[in-house]
Amino acid sequence: MARSSIKQTLKDVVRFYGFAVPHWKLLLVAVAAMLLYTAVNINAVILVKPIIDALQQQEEAATARLQDEAAAAPQEPAPPAALDEVPPEDLLDSTEERAKAWVSSLRPVAALRNWLYSGNQINRIALLLGGVLGPLVFASGFAYHYLSRRIVWHVMGDMRQAIFERLSSLSLAYYSNQRTGEIVSRLTNDIQSTRTVLKLLFGRILQEPLKVVGFFAVALYFSWQLTLLSCIAFPLLVLVQARYGRRIRRHSQKNLERLADITDSITQMLQGIRVVKSFDREEEENRRFDARTREQLKRAFKLVRTRAWADVLPEFLIMVALGLLTIVAGQLVARGELDIAGMLTCIAALAATSGPLRRLVKAYNDMQESMAGVTRLFELLDTEPEITDRPGAVELDGVSEGIAFEQVWFSYGSEPILRGVDLFVPAGKVYAIVGETGAGKSTLLNLIPRFYDVDRGRICIDGIDVRDIKHATLMRQIAMVGQHPFLFNRTIAENIGYGRPGATEQEIVAAARAANIHEFIESLPEGYQTMAGERGARFSGGQRQCLTIARAILKNAPILILDEATSNLDAESEMLVQMALSNLMKGRTTLVIAHRLSTVRHADRIVVLRDGCIREQGTHEQLLKHGGEYERLYRLQFMEDPQQQAESADLPGWSPA
Repeated sequence: MARSSIKQTLKDVVRFYGFAVPHWKLLLVAVAAMLLYTAVNINAVILVKPIIDALQQQEEAATARLQDEAAAAPQEPAPPAALDEVPPEDLLDSTEERAKAWVSSLRPVAALRNWLYSGNQINRIALLLGGVLGPLVFASGFAYHYLSRRIVWHVMGDMRQAIFERLSSLSLAYYSNQRTGEIVSRLTNDIQSTRTVLKLLFGRILQEPLKVVGFFAVALYFSWQLTLLSCIAFPLLVLVQARYGRRIRRHSQKNLERLADITDSITQMLQGIRVVKSFDREEEENRRFDARTREQLKRAFKLVRTRAWADVLPEFLIMVALGLLTIVAGQLVARGELDIAGMLTCIAALAATSGPLRRLVKAYNDMQESMAGVTRLFELLDTEPEITDRPGAVELDGVSEGIAFEQVWFSYGSEPILRGVDLFVPAGKVYAIVGETGAGKSTLLNLIPRFYDVDRGRICIDGIDVRDIKHATLMRQIAMVGQHPFLFNRTIAENIGYGRPGATEQEIVAAARAANIHEFIESLPEGYQTMAGERGARFSGGQRQCLTIARAILKNAPILILDEATSNLDAESEMLVQMALSNLMKGRTTLVIAHRLSTVRHADRIVVLRDGCIREQGTHEQLLKHGGEYERLYRLQFMEDPQQQAESADLPGWSPA
């Protein structure tokens, strides 16, 4: 299990690195800057021994000078000569020489030369540190940190785009089985977790091991005994991290799942806020959200506890190891096998490894925590679209013959929704699909644009199976107007123009005129540049529907699907929309789903579905005379709607009950 987990982690890491390949130039420069930055830091440790040697030399020289001065000093120093005893010319010469020496010492170049070549090794080391290594650290460190962070943001953007494109390519069947909050959580919480992984992959995971290797090389040069002794702690570190790393990843994945539950609760509440308010269920929603929050906190606390153990145990092991090294180093110095400078440099190098090791341990724990989110994102990326083009799929340009359903069977689960449907819709005709709720009306029409694929049988356009038509060209032949009109939170012009990318302003206006919505748009202060609001909230239901009809008119597709486009409108709005639909349906192969049977009386053919089968079909008058399922549905509706009774009181063989 552990080996499989490590293998999967490495596989995910390598795959994650693949997102940086398009930015390989930046990556190469960043890696070069990182190598230089690391090398400079290692060289700074190497200078410990020269500094100690130089300090010892200075101390010895100072001691020797004091001893020489003490030996050469007279027993009774002679009193200083009075100024009047010194010849005037000697006094003048001495003063001029001192002044020249003082002025010369003020010159920067001379001062630097005297300071550098005075025989003092400390001066040269100080110049190396401040004049060479310092600027190198600054330049390489800035380039490394800046470029690595740019790569992180580039990769995050690329991965977010890949996730978005994958989501847009998946069929409706996928969304039928997924919670909206779960999907949103993957695009927010999981994507955010990848930032930590990326920062580690292009930062500590690369840099800290190089530092550890460099510092160990320095320590090994000065004392192989101490270096080998320090390696005893490494197996323990590996065991600790292997044990806790798996736990961290498991708890992190559970935590992300609970975060998805919280996101789903928020999404559901926001989408159904009107229902929540109308049924006075705020307290119930608050309790439900509180329960999910507490469940998430339990998972988070387990993760925090595991992280705490994983972070502190390595530091404890490193401190114990350094203590043992100090004892052994003292014994080596006492036996003369190691000098003081070598001992201090070796211990400094080994101590310097503790920082990178601690950061490396923390980076590993952070990576395990964040890789849970990466794994979830890869699961989404690996989800294959169910609706794809078959090999050899052909283009479709218009409809000349019609649409044929041939023994179509379909189910969402085990129970069939459609059972052997046979139907032919000639090009340019209007066919209405009616039936009780759950009869399969919407399902039947959703199979034409391949929102779903049939289980058995086939659907053909001009004799070509829709699965053998390139999906992009198939969708260009179909325009849909649904029961719940949807508008993006963009301008009216953008919403109408969504039907045909690149449409001109004149074409958009012409489509709005045909949909009987142009005058309303012109009455708005900003006209066609008016923002629609969230889901078109700034407009009434009839206005939203007319805008979606304008969008369909602009698309100018030969096949039109109307799914109860007027069922949720009042009488005035319905009349406005019906006029717009009449303009939209001209010359198109149209399939209409209607709840109000009075709206489809003039269809070329009415098809009655029941229990997933076609029970009867014909014109309005033929079906009423037949006295079957359609006539029964029609009577039921007129009994419920007195207005429709008045409209059709002259129907043959019918009178109010």
